[in-house]
Amino acid sequence: MARAKDLPEGSAGGDWGEAQRVRRSIASLVDQKAAANRLLTYALAAVVGLIALANIPRLQSSYPSGIDVEIPLRAAAHWASGAAVYPASAMQVQGGPELPYLYPPFLLPFLAQVTSFPHGTVINVWFCICILAATWTFRRLAIPWLAVPCLLAWPPTGEALVVGNIQILLFAAFVAVFYEPRAGVLRQRPLRRDRDLLNGVLAGFTVAIKVGNFPALIFLARRRFRAAFLAAAVFILIVLATLPLTGTAIYFDWLAQLQRASDPNWAPGGITLSHHIGVPDAVTVAIGIAAALLLRGPDSVAWLGIALILATPNAHGHTFLFMLPALLIIRRDIAIMIGALFLSFWTAPMWAAWGLAAVVLAASNRWPELRVSRLQDPIASGPRAGAGAEASA
Repeated sequence: MARAKDLPEGSAGGDWGEAQRVRRSIASLVDQKAAANRLLTYALAAVVGLIALANIPRLQSSYPSGIDVEIPLRAAAHWASGAAVYPASAMQVQGGPELPYLYPPFLLPFLAQVTSFPHGTVINVWFCICILAATWTFRRLAIPWLAVPCLLAWPPTGEALVVGNIQILLFAAFVAVFYEPRAGVLRQRPLRRDRDLLNGVLAGFTVAIKVGNFPALIFLARRRFRAAFLAAAVFILIVLATLPLTGTAIYFDWLAQLQRASDPNWAPGGITLSHHIGVPDAVTVAIGIAAALLLRGPDSVAWLGIALILATPNAHGHTFLFMLPALLIIRRDIAIMIGALFLSFWTAPMWAAWGLAAVVLAASNRWPELRVSRLQDPIASGPRAGAGAEASA
C-alpha cells in the first residue's frame, strides 16, 4: 500500500497526509513545550515590545507631562495660602493643572513642604522615583530584565509615568503585600503574623491615597484582620496628627469633591466601565466588596486585581496595571496579544483586554493548557493547589 506521502497530490490519501501535517504544525504552535510555540511567543513579545517602545513619543504627546504632580502642588499652595482646596468650581475644569485635587487632606501639610522648590525639579525627581518603583515591581513579579523597558513603555505604565500619577507606587505596594518571586517563579506571598504591620500599612496606603482601591484592604482584612486594624490605626494617627493643621471641615469638602468627581458626565473622571454602560457605581462597588470577601485559592490576588479595576469609580488607563498579575498567570502568547490591545490607546480595546484576561483566567481552571507552562519560561503562577495555597490565599 502506498504511503500518504507517495500518493499523487489531490488524491484522498495525499489530502489526508497534508491535513495531518497541518494539524501537527498547528499543534506545535500551540504546545508550550514545542520549539515552534516558543519562537512564536518570542516573536510576539519582540513585535509588541518594539511597538510599545516606538509609541513613547505618542505617550508623551497624548498626556500632559507631570500634570498629576502639578495638581497636588498647586492644591498645597492654595491650602498654605488659606484658599479653598476642594472648590466645587474646579469640577468645571476639563483639563490642565487646574483640575480638581482629589487626594485626602492629610497629604497637604507634607506636600506644602516641597511647593517652594521648582516644580520642574519636583516632577523630574518624582519621575525617577516612579521609574525605580515600577522596575522594582516588575522584578518582584519575576518579569525578566529584558522585558522591563517594554513594560515601562506599555500604556498602563507609560501613562502613569508621563503624568506622574501615584498609581505606580500604589501598585508597587499592592505587589509587595501579595506577591514574591521564589527561585524566579511568581508566587502569592503568605500573609504572616510577623508582617502584619508592614502589610497593613502598605495595603492601607493604596486605599488611603485612592479610595477606589478599597478591595485590597478588605481582601487583607478577611485573611489578617490584625493587619487591617494596624493599618487603620496608623492612618488614623496620621490624620489626627495633621488635624490641627488641616482642620476637620476640609474632610467634608474632600468627601463632597469625591462625590462630584464620580459623576459619569464629568469627562476627566476617567474611563470607568460602569459609566460607559450606565450601571450605577454601587453595583460595581458591591462586586468589588464581594470579590474581596469571597475570593480563595492561588489565583485570588489576580482576581482581586481584576475586580479592583471594575470597582474603581474613577478608572484610568494606569488602573489596568492591576491586571498584570492575571496576565502573568495565563499562557504567554495569549497574554502578549491581550496586552497588545492597550497599544491602541482607545477605551474599548482596554476593557476588551480586561474581559479577555478574566475569561482566559477563568477558563484556565478547566483547561490548564491556557496557563503558562513552567517549562516555557521561569514566570509561572505556581501550583494550582497544595501546600501554601491556604496561607497565600
